[in-house]
Amino acid sequence: DFKIADSLYAVKRSSKYSKYIEMQSMYWFMMQFITHKKRDGKYHFGYLERHVFKPKKKHHFNGEIYLLTGGNSFSATALFAKKLQGQSNVTIVGEETGGGAYGNSAWMLPDVTLPVTGVRFSLPKFRLVMDQEAVAGGRGVMPDVEVPPTVESIRRGVDPKVEAIRDIILGKMYGPGPATHQASSDHR
Repeated sequence: DFKIADSLYAVKRSSKYSKYIEMQSMYWFMMQFITHKKRDGKYHFGYLERHVFKPKKKHHFNGEIYLLTGGNSFSATALFAKKLQGQSNVTIVGEETGGGAYGNSAWMLPDVTLPVTGVRFSLPKFRLVMDQEAVAGGRGVMPDVEVPPTVESIRRGVDPKVEAIRDIILGKMYGPGPATHQASSDHR
């Protein structure tokens, strides 16, 4: 069972700059009908703050899951890693994610076009806090098994994260045995 967020909110429902936001009417409609102002003065998307998702019974997978992460794991990847972290059948292998473990601002991303220059960019409307216990502005999602890249692995064209997972799986399948079937000590 899991929730998407501890809190998911926007600071404002509208802006005097709305005319520069593409598809503004759709965003306005969504902000009016899916958010509610709370005591903190922010507009919360309550459904995703409250709803607890349950595993599907049909096509359910109970096996071991190995998730690779690294410094280029941002946004949805960090959200996904944080939500899987700590589950008994999940092992996160690699490096700290580039995206924060606390949360991000990657919800409802309208495109904005500046009137004079024509410059376009995406401007997030919501702040997503996945874990209020995590330090805001702190670290990314930490792996269960840290495996940094090495000069040697790059030179040889070997992915040390994949090798670590292979070693872990083979170690579980065959138990202690030949060195090729044991997880390397530098992967644990």
